[in-house]
Amino acid sequence: MLIKSFEVQNYKGFRDRQHVDLAPLTLLYGENSSGKSALLRLVPWIAESMGDARPGPCLDATVGREALWSDLAHISSPRQPIEVRIDWHAGPSATWCFRGGTLPETCELKSIDLVNSDHHWLLEDDGDGLWQGRVQAVAGLLPAGDESQWLRSVGCSRSQFQLSVQWLQGVRAPVARVAKGLASSPSTLSPTGDGVARFLYYWDRVARSDSETKALAFVLKFFEVLGFELLVVDVAPGFFRLDVAPMGNPSSAINLVDTGEGLTQVLAPLVALARAANGIGPSVVCLEQPELHLHTDAQRALALSIADAAVAGAQVMIETHSEVLLAATQLAIANRRIPSGDVALYWVARHSGPVSIARPVPLDDRGRVGSAWPVDAFDDLLQLKSELLDAQRGVS
Repeated sequence: MLIKSFEVQNYKGFRDRQHVDLAPLTLLYGENSSGKSALLRLVPWIAESMGDARPGPCLDATVGREALWSDLAHISSPRQPIEVRIDWHAGPSATWCFRGGTLPETCELKSIDLVNSDHHWLLEDDGDGLWQGRVQAVAGLLPAGDESQWLRSVGCSRSQFQLSVQWLQGVRAPVARVAKGLASSPSTLSPTGDGVARFLYYWDRVARSDSETKALAFVLKFFEVLGFELLVVDVAPGFFRLDVAPMGNPSSAINLVDTGEGLTQVLAPLVALARAANGIGPSVVCLEQPELHLHTDAQRALALSIADAAVAGAQVMIETHSEVLLAATQLAIANRRIPSGDVALYWVARHSGPVSIARPVPLDDRGRVGSAWPVDAFDDLLQLKSELLDAQRGVS
């Protein structure tokens, strides 16, 4: 299910309530340590916690990274709760309140507030884990009641509050030089992208649906834009490698691993986008620096792939520093490849010391940014070139 918006308060650098409207494509920009990654990881963290059978927030898995309460609550208000709200496009909303636990540095769930149409189901834990005696237990972040209780309490099934998210961290696993194929399609893509080549092997060799065929074509198109063919080559029974060759010249193919880090690091984001756009993986995709190690021409091609995935039905949230990625997205808007209303842009910044804010920046139908965009957002490169020119001219 796609997300309409989310809110968060007293979480990491965000002391004050932040409201983030999500478009099919949402871009988070800002300087280092401004809070971009924290904001992007919030939704995967909530999804990870919802999928855990234990009650309360999950902090010992991939997204949580064994965080302590002092790592989560804002430094100025550690005794205040963290509040998170998710609004789905289908109508329901959920608000969770987290507090510091009875044991030092632990975090526990204080309350769950579920809203759907004219139904409102509020559950609070008074400290004994019994949830006022109204539900038998909590699994993850949701009541573990049966369907009849859900229908009575909130007017819909538990499945309407599910959150399926594909998160890819900034530094991803290398692609194997030779990999082992699978008899069936891999079910999940890890946050590091480990084993991503197996998706391509299955889609190329075994694909049983139009969606899988289209997913493969989506990935291959990125390489074609750059003038390459991506080839799945059998090495031995059950083993394969990925080769890259200039278009129309397969005899010049080399192993993808030998092309450098850029084309291997981008493979996992491309597969995640392909799965989301074709309904065979989580529709919500959260990417950290998907352009990592890519040359500017490849960043431009990636921006087009991202825009195409968003238009096809994926919901993509990205944190990045790439000026090229933004400019290429603006050009895609101006060229009518993606509507301006399908792109949300935020500038994340620190204000008043340790307090971060996420400021929305409007984009018009020609891709022009509004006044909320900092005029000096990418000034560093211009300043560097100006200093270089002065030095070359001998100007002190």
